[in-house]
Amino acid sequence: MPQSSAGRTRPELLDVAPGALDPKRRGRPNRLSTAVSEELLRRIISGEYPIGTLLPPEPQLVAEFDVSRPVAREAVKFLEAAGLVSIRQGEGTVVRESSRWNFLEPSVLRIALALNVGKRIRADAVQLRLDLDLSLLAEAAPLLIEDDYVEMEAHLHTMDTEKSFSRLQAADLAFHRVYQSRAGNQLTEGIVHLLVEEMPPPNRVIANPRDSYDHANRQHWAIYEALRAGRAEDALTTLREHISQMWTWREETPPA
Repeated sequence: MPQSSAGRTRPELLDVAPGALDPKRRGRPNRLSTAVSEELLRRIISGEYPIGTLLPPEPQLVAEFDVSRPVAREAVKFLEAAGLVSIRQGEGTVVRESSRWNFLEPSVLRIALALNVGKRIRADAVQLRLDLDLSLLAEAAPLLIEDDYVEMEAHLHTMDTEKSFSRLQAADLAFHRVYQSRAGNQLTEGIVHLLVEEMPPPNRVIANPRDSYDHANRQHWAIYEALRAGRAEDALTTLREHISQMWTWREETPPA
């Protein structure tokens, strides 16, 4: 089992993409307080620091992470703002129950999804993304204009030919964002974007992006063609299949 910097046993991330817990992922600021807070987040979310236990006192954090007191204090304040701990005068910093955690905080959501905390959070996140994305597509379908179709088609052609996972993923997200934006529901769109951005891609997709997208883009084209033809229900059915099939962690290969 991998070891944390503190020598503790880290839960095995069997199906998590490499770097899923890296605070520098996707350009995140490489601040000392961020590095400390994300390691403490990992320990809390994984259960290494159980609910009701005290976090190490500030001097111990300073020594362990080799940071200044202000840096350690800022990291703990972040945990408090995210709802993971409660700072009690004269007692210390206590880990709170998970029902109080702010899962809309990107770092909390990302680490919880990477660790698959509770064994169902990924499935719940996919279902939530599916429900919200379907509602956006239903709202957008009658509002799409020619420019939207031209933009979607350009992203489809990219996914037909590109081999790089990062560029395939960017075109994939851009395709969906065309109709998501057209729906005009900013709150729902923002939550969908958060779920998609923080969800760790299945390793099989990263390992064989071209094979995965050969299947995925047939579904993208089917969504596009159904929308073009005014068959919104067919587009919704295909979107449901697409999300349900692609965002799984047990299948070694996408469905044929």
